[in-house]
Amino acid sequence: MEKRGQMTIPVIISIIIIGGIILFFTLSERIGLDIFRTSKPSPYEYMDKCVEDSAKNAIEIMLPQAGFLEPENYMLYKDKKVGYLCYNRNYYEGCVMQKPNYIAHLEQEIKTYITPKIKDCFYLLKKEYENRKYEVKEGDLILSVSLKPKIIDIRIEKKLEITKDGESEILERFKINFLSSLFDLGLLAQEIASQEAKYCYFEYLGYMILYPYFDIDKKSVGSAKDSSKIYIIGDRRTQDKLYIAIRSCAINPGRS
Repeated sequence: MEKRGQMTIPVIISIIIIGGIILFFTLSERIGLDIFRTSKPSPYEYMDKCVEDSAKNAIEIMLPQAGFLEPENYMLYKDKKVGYLCYNRNYYEGCVMQKPNYIAHLEQEIKTYITPKIKDCFYLLKKEYENRKYEVKEGDLILSVSLKPKIIDIRIEKKLEITKDGESEILERFKINFLSSLFDLGLLAQEIASQEAKYCYFEYLGYMILYPYFDIDKKSVGSAKDSSKIYIIGDRRTQDKLYIAIRSCAINPGRS
């Protein structure tokens, strides 16, 4: 019985190893381009997922950093580099808007982030077709990102001519839409910065009464030269939170 037990252990280990190898290759096939899992490839579905995943990754980076991928002028708050949307380093003076067209800035940041990702996805798509004995001719990439109420609209123009066995298919335009609160949060952030620039103040409690789907919190951070306000703008419907920094009409602590 003891010898039989000793022989069983290596057998079990072997089974586990073989099962792991089978599982690895099975998952590898699933991780590959899903468009080739059916008899008729669907490159549009593949690009939809590629673009949406890339854009959501960009937004995840941008939200805690005031809509910046890499903020240069920022206030460090709970390990977050919260970019300034309105800033004046002097005391008693109103701040200056750093991004007057904030929505356009957000669109450009997303576009900057996703452009190389999309190029990679097109490269993988082309290689997969070529591995399946297709001939692929491709054109230049034209990309646009538009923030709209509750959605993000991404348009791609890129010509792909796919040929096999004398039959050709031409793909030219890809349109991707997905739900996002970034436009709504961005408009509110721009309004806060504008009010701070004019009046050195934003009545956020009253604003939440008028628009209860927003959750706004304000924190006073830093001291003296670095004294600033951090606004945390939340959308109760999506639970997304945008952080922005403001330095406006700061009071000189050295004077009464």
